[in-house]
Amino acid sequence: MSEIPPFLNYHNALADFLQREEADIWAWFASDKLTEQAFDENRLMLLKNAVRLDAGSHGRLFAIAGEVKETLAIDVPLNLFQGTGSHRNAALIYTPNEINIMFEGETIDILSDAELRSLLGHEMAHYLHKTREDGRYFTADRMLGWICGENGSHPAHLQSLWLSQIYQEIFADRVGLMVCEDRDAAISLLIKVGSGLKKFSVETYLEQAAEALDLNKKDGSQGGTHPETYIRAIALADWAKDKETADARLPKLVEGDDRLERLDLLAQRKLTDLTRLMIQKFLSADWAQSEEIEAHARAYFPDFDRTTIPSEDTDLSRLTVASEDVKDYMASVLLDFAAADPDLEDEPLLEAMQFADKYGLSDAITPRIIKDLGVPKKKLASLRKALVEVPND
Repeated sequence: MSEIPPFLNYHNALADFLQREEADIWAWFASDKLTEQAFDENRLMLLKNAVRLDAGSHGRLFAIAGEVKETLAIDVPLNLFQGTGSHRNAALIYTPNEINIMFEGETIDILSDAELRSLLGHEMAHYLHKTREDGRYFTADRMLGWICGENGSHPAHLQSLWLSQIYQEIFADRVGLMVCEDRDAAISLLIKVGSGLKKFSVETYLEQAAEALDLNKKDGSQGGTHPETYIRAIALADWAKDKETADARLPKLVEGDDRLERLDLLAQRKLTDLTRLMIQKFLSADWAQSEEIEAHARAYFPDFDRTTIPSEDTDLSRLTVASEDVKDYMASVLLDFAAADPDLEDEPLLEAMQFADKYGLSDAITPRIIKDLGVPKKKLASLRKALVEVPND
């Protein structure tokens, strides 16, 4: 039997971040389990709006569900319901001590045994995600959900919660694939539930998905709480082919390029750390010994200390592979310092241009020199000429 796929790196990193950065709030949510009243409300919703299925009438369904539950080593009661909605869907209605899965529409009837096995594995994976690892991923989502509902919450909190939900679907898809042991069945499940089609080619759909990805490779998923079907299909095909490569490709596939307006908490922290690192490195040279420049650095980071010299193995190579959006931001930061002390005349600008050349920011900084600093193109050309005579570090 295959092992259950590991929980995703994103969920581990997000839970670690929240537990470290918001320790008091985390402790409250970790200790404050959802009340029994909330779970009773979930049960009541099922009893009022769905029909509980029985093994006598749905032997095939319960037999497959029992096998999946055993494969995933889940030892709690299982309840299956048919909802009254017409839209094809299935969902875990969470309570901690039982598995409640509600189907809607014609979902059960249109699926093969392998597809049904994958679907049940997917829904039970959501139960694993909420209960395993001491429930820390469930704690993270509850905490973020609360923060997002409060005044003063940052868009990064909402983005983090959204990505957590998106990645949870990817994890659940992987579990579904593991229990059905059939890549095409796991992918055809997505297509059937999404489209209602009963006859199609998985390979043809994967070709279509590749075309969509090529046209949308910078944007990542634009889904609501679920990634679009084409992204889920590609992610499953990647996982079936090579797990290590799939994990490496997944963030780009789901998130696309970094954009300042949609950074989550983790990307925001990475960009902050990279900004500090760049400023520290840029201002470590003798030319930057200026009170105005140091004061400007403290406007970015109040604890800035220019005497702290970055280590020799400091890695700024991330700048060279950053998104265009991030490069543009970093170029604007460099030019902030180039203009911070007018007494230094052109030297800070020359240093900024040289730094940009070294770390792949030249295309981003050049138009900003003209637009933001108002440097005429003729003078810019002369500065470029002067740079040729300046040796690189």
